[in-house]
Amino acid sequence: MPFLLIGVLTVYTLALALGSPEVFREAWLYALVYYGVSAIGDTWTTLEGLRRGYREGNPLYARALSWSPWGIFLVDFGLLSLKVVFLSRLGFDPTVAYPVAFVIAGHGHAVGFLWNLGFVLPLRK
Repeated sequence: MPFLLIGVLTVYTLALALGSPEVFREAWLYALVYYGVSAIGDTWTTLEGLRRGYREGNPLYARALSWSPWGIFLVDFGLLSLKVVFLSRLGFDPTVAYPVAFVIAGHGHAVGFLWNLGFVLPLRK
């Protein structure tokens, strides 16, 4: 389920960027904040879940987390670079490619944060 939601949000973001790229050119700060908040939330819930005995489902993040608690951000720098290269090949200039890449990465972390939060929060009765 979370991968489907991430895919739908990514396709929607790419369609919006192709249709009106000026939206992202003006909102780069919002894209950066969205990515940062969702990445910190995802990292926090992931580390809390690992502390409680759960395992990371993404093999790339699991390997990176075995090296360092900040492994998610190390992987993200590489993935963001690949997204920017891909978006640049689509014809976006850097003022659009970077915000779109941050929004797409933010979608993945926001869905991961909410998914993990369901396991980390205590159940109320």
